[in-house]
Amino acid sequence: MVGVLQPADPRLIGPFQLLGRLGAGGMGRVFLGMSAAGRPVAVKVVHAELAADPEFRARFGSEVAAARKVSGLFTALVVDADVEAPVPWLATAYVAGPSLSEAVRHRGPLTTGSLLALAAGLAKSLTAIHAAGVVHGDLKPSNVLLAPDGPRVIDFGISQAAEVTPLARAGLVVGTPSFMSPEQAAGQDVGPLSDVFSLGAVLAYAATGRKPFGTGQPAAVLERVVGETADLKDAPAQVRPLIERCLAKERAGRPTAAELLAEVTAAQSATEPGPGSARPAPPGPGVPPGPRPARSRRRWWRPLITAPAIAGLLALSGAAGYGLVSAAQPDRDGSSLSQTGAKMAVRRAEPPPGRAPSVPSPRITGTFTYQQGPMVYFEISYSDPGHHAAGFGFVGVEGSDWPQQYHSFSNPAAGIVEANSISYPLNQGCGSGIEFTSTVRAWIDDSAGHRSKPVTIQLACTT
Repeated sequence: MVGVLQPADPRLIGPFQLLGRLGAGGMGRVFLGMSAAGRPVAVKVVHAELAADPEFRARFGSEVAAARKVSGLFTALVVDADVEAPVPWLATAYVAGPSLSEAVRHRGPLTTGSLLALAAGLAKSLTAIHAAGVVHGDLKPSNVLLAPDGPRVIDFGISQAAEVTPLARAGLVVGTPSFMSPEQAAGQDVGPLSDVFSLGAVLAYAATGRKPFGTGQPAAVLERVVGETADLKDAPAQVRPLIERCLAKERAGRPTAAELLAEVTAAQSATEPGPGSARPAPPGPGVPPGPRPARSRRRWWRPLITAPAIAGLLALSGAAGYGLVSAAQPDRDGSSLSQTGAKMAVRRAEPPPGRAPSVPSPRITGTFTYQQGPMVYFEISYSDPGHHAAGFGFVGVEGSDWPQQYHSFSNPAAGIVEANSISYPLNQGCGSGIEFTSTVRAWIDDSAGHRSKPVTIQLACTT
């Protein structure tokens, strides 16, 4: 939710015009801003009194460094920052969607399918973050934004490089009591497996609508984190074992983020009816992306959003991507979050002619994009209850002249095919110093040659 600017609020931070307030916390305020190119951004401005504290400046500098290191890997992309300014600030791409805490508070716990989708998205996020050598250190529902194309992890305010000593003073516990790991609660060093514990606590909250270790004074909550079992009553049976593994008191009992992703993928496959069909082994994560398509395509330079469109963007914000919606609960006006989300991100397949309605066709359930070096990756999540999906295709649209391509799952070219998801890289020449976008339309083909309803995916490059 965006609030109006107060008389004392700045109207310009760095090169960004401020349009409204997104929130405030112990470290500073966050504003909705706009770049000169028309891109919406979230601008975090630290409190003036903290800016005079050298230790805090060092911590804020660490946050910016960590955010830049993982920028674009399932997080809000860093656009600009100035840690030396009289009042330091950090600007990231604006994520149009509520936080997980807001979604659960207003709509209740998530359904089983939505929980598994959330777990997969967060496991992917942590896998990428940890691969970059960063530990988040404060993963909690308010730091998970539900973008239309999937979750984003934000706020690296107490994150640290995995190989360095924490900035916190000895014995000082830094984090959020209800979602920190036992070792973090005890003031010990944290690592990637501490983030996994926090991920489990976040999933427990999403599954039950309650903080997993109760409420009360921070000291009492920390005691329960260290010595008591989390409250998982009412958590769906299909998800509870995954959460319990993440919440193991000893680090050795927890899965890594990558191992958790594999478990979640298996659980997602197990929830679909019918026997699973064999898939070819996907290329490993280290396989380099394929060559740039032979035909050149036009870069469609344009502002990504204009000031008059801000209101529409905010109105469309919802917990849709990756199926991150709970069962529909009507508002007083009769609308529901899941109905809104369905319009935004869940694209149901059109029943192909000649096939009995009782045999479900593959359908695309969500999309996600991220930038890595010169490449922009787009991911397609899909449902295939009838086990008919055979391949995928895409083509450039709206001024983007990517040639039409089709790839079977047995020969996905540069793509990576996993259970119910596809990832494909396109060399968009990112890093040129110019903001631009291109657009593709993608679809799933089944074994009979029928196409799912296509989705349009915008691929954005940033400086």
